[in-house]
Amino acid sequence: MDSKARKHTRKPCQACRCQILQVNGKEPDQSQQNDVTIENISKGGFRFITSIRYELEDRIKAIVYFEDGRAEETTGRICYCNPVEDDDFAYGFSIISGFYSLR
Repeated sequence: MDSKARKHTRKPCQACRCQILQVNGKEPDQSQQNDVTIENISKGGFRFITSIRYELEDRIKAIVYFEDGRAEETTGRICYCNPVEDDDFAYGFSIISGFYSLR
């Protein structure tokens, strides 16, 4: 999906990160419990980078930590996965429930 087809505008989020709380209703194992870097964000979801492997349609519960210190819990699904440099992957996180406002 290109940026013209997106419902919400993406914004860079240089100091944003998220902590994965659940994957498909279960707490992640130790290897999946680290924070992940958020590359860009919108009201509809965000793109994050990690070396952890997720599957398309995995349901993820996460806490998003914003640059200004705010934290919001949200639930979403993995909607795409693209390999990036090294052994990392870029994932699309599409919001299912929860809301955060972008300032």
